[in-house]
Amino acid sequence: MGFHLIFKVWKFNQFRDLFFAGFINSIARWFEVLSFSIIAWNFTKDASIVGLLITFRLFSLALTGLFFSFTGTMFSGRSVMIFFTFLCSLSFLITSILIILNIDIILYGLFILSSLSGALWSVDFSFRRRMLADTLPKNLLSTGVSIDVLSSHATRLIGPLMGGITLSILKYEFILLLLCIFYLLSLLFLLPHKDKFHLKNENSISLSFKEVINESIQNRNLLIVIILTPIFNIFALPFLALIGILLIEKFQNNTLEIGFYTSIEGFGALLGGLIISAFPPNKKSLFFCIMLFILLLSIILSSILNHIILFLIFIFSFGFSTACYSALQSTIIYLHSSTKLRSSTFSLLTIGIGSGAVGSMNISWMSGFLNTQNLSFIMGLEGLILFCIINLLLYYKNDRA
Repeated sequence: MGFHLIFKVWKFNQFRDLFFAGFINSIARWFEVLSFSIIAWNFTKDASIVGLLITFRLFSLALTGLFFSFTGTMFSGRSVMIFFTFLCSLSFLITSILIILNIDIILYGLFILSSLSGALWSVDFSFRRRMLADTLPKNLLSTGVSIDVLSSHATRLIGPLMGGITLSILKYEFILLLLCIFYLLSLLFLLPHKDKFHLKNENSISLSFKEVINESIQNRNLLIVIILTPIFNIFALPFLALIGILLIEKFQNNTLEIGFYTSIEGFGALLGGLIISAFPPNKKSLFFCIMLFILLLSIILSSILNHIILFLIFIFSFGFSTACYSALQSTIIYLHSSTKLRSSTFSLLTIGIGSGAVGSMNISWMSGFLNTQNLSFIMGLEGLILFCIINLLLYYKNDRA
């Protein structure tokens, strides 16, 4: 255990290819989240539209995850990743060209592109991360997973910074064109990769899903992750898109300042991911629960504090604990799911991640009568109360067993 483990994983070529494919995809994703939110806000001045964009993204993620939880053993992960990455790149290119031709489709385009990006997010989670695990020996698995999660959180620093800068100097159509290029670069890293582990099983659509459900119920560690994941995605994940709006409403920041301040959350995520990749905890499920508690508390405190320094401290805390939570979430799935069901188990998890669409719809509804500050507070409080109730029920179940 220690920082020397971080250097060992880079000896594996296929790990590097899959890592950089995911890294570039993730930069594009967080670039999108901030850019699309600001573009939609500038066009409509309506937080419900911003929330609806997130709903489309997460609903697409959940539907794609549901499909592959049934059929995950039937497809090559490499083929699925290449298809969705190319589709996203092509769609961003077409939308950019249409806007350049003065066809007024910006808002419609944002909803379509958010949906496609959500589908790519789902297959990245289900297939690329499973393939990543297959490239490493078991003693480096936890470190490799944590490094991949660390990189995705580092992009939460890079993406918003790029979004803030490019929004201040580029027109919307050229931002979409830049995102198209990002997806093409990701595709270049995917092309040489071979799917090391692919069990093709055409007769297992219903059986695979039943096996995944049974395995998740019987294994307490998997059960904790599957049950608690929707809490994060319903009550915490939508908060990421509200940070920029909070900075506008509470502190009247401009676009460049929003990009910089939002990246503080990404810096916290970067540090959290680095620490947990070098020093993975032994009691992973317990630490997973602790991190979820801290990040929900950070949402509550950042929403009620009106001093910019205190706000940024708890945004940093949110990023730090979210990175640890995410790394442990993936590691627990890797370590406790059977090899043949791993892709399907990740797809099942993306259904929980896609439940964030419920949170986004909740934002859209509550934004009609609450400002963003009160909205964030209620969201965090609801999540914290539900987290405590579920943990009490799990403790009671385990105690009786």
